[in-house]
Amino acid sequence: MASTRWTLRDATAAEIADWDALVLQNPDGGQWTQSAAYATLKRTERLHPRHLVLEGPETVHALALEHRSLAGRFWYFATGPGASFEQLGGIADAFRAARDGAAKGVFAVKVEPFVVDTPEHRAVLKRTGYRAANAIQQNTHTVLVDLTPDVETIFAGFKKSLRNHIRYAERNGYRVEKVEPGEDTYRTMHQLMQTVSGGKGVEGMKPYDYYRTLWSAAVAQGSGHFWFGYDGAHDGPQASAFMIRFGRYALAKDGGSVPDRAIRGGAHLIRWRAMQWFKEQGAEVYDAYATPPSWLADDPSHRLHGPGVFKRVFGPIVDHLPSHDLVLDARRYRLFLRLLLPIERRVRRRPFGIW
Repeated sequence: MASTRWTLRDATAAEIADWDALVLQNPDGGQWTQSAAYATLKRTERLHPRHLVLEGPETVHALALEHRSLAGRFWYFATGPGASFEQLGGIADAFRAARDGAAKGVFAVKVEPFVVDTPEHRAVLKRTGYRAANAIQQNTHTVLVDLTPDVETIFAGFKKSLRNHIRYAERNGYRVEKVEPGEDTYRTMHQLMQTVSGGKGVEGMKPYDYYRTLWSAAVAQGSGHFWFGYDGAHDGPQASAFMIRFGRYALAKDGGSVPDRAIRGGAHLIRWRAMQWFKEQGAEVYDAYATPPSWLADDPSHRLHGPGVFKRVFGPIVDHLPSHDLVLDARRYRLFLRLLLPIERRVRRRPFGIW
């Protein structure tokens, strides 16, 4: 892994004002979780956005979500920081060198390169001081569809069962609409998310206000899009999907459906229509978002088994590296994990999103 000298600094006001455009120029092509909209969302979870610039063989505009505790500051780069994988060693040195500057008071840094998980990749990170940690982002394990071939080639690459579902839904009049955002759309979307899993709702479902913040931030950014599907048997849509287009990627972030569908294949058709729309807009990869790890794909006890079965007809599961921690102050890192974090979890009475 390259160890060419890197430096770290805070972004200027002009850079922050143009943040999304700069993130899209990152070597990884830009991740939505490094964008201004994601920063807006995470402020609701007591995380403080830090807009940073890493300069070396590449220039990287990186969003750190800063957690503040009695131990100091912990930085989390969600699906970031956005540099080429081979540059993470030099970037580790930049974090260490900046402890009297931009990284003053930071006792650990959590990175999350969107790179396929292999023993070789893990070994490279370990050699440069990163410690493997837990997976955080839902699409650490996901299904990816290449949108660069022509539409006919993409469709032919789907499993036969998926092609049959889509054709059946089309033949029997299932209607898909790309709908305008707004309060009515958000409320309907949230209601449909609560109907899955026998009425239990989406796994780990959060309150409506969280989703409204997420959806409205993405819409304001120009990245958030909604689709509803109608089978003619329900008063309103039978299924829904919220997706995010940012840079190369189109993420199928949220979805819901009424289980007693009159036409099978509608949810698959929604996603196929969305893929075609995103392809026309220039997206290169469709990210089905959130499956079990590939080695647990057939385990019915896994919390994402059902969604995984639905998504695997679009392609195989791809396992990405979990997050990795770079410890800058071992004593404070231990203090935080062993003593302070358990207390914070109890006091806040909610899952702590990045540990």
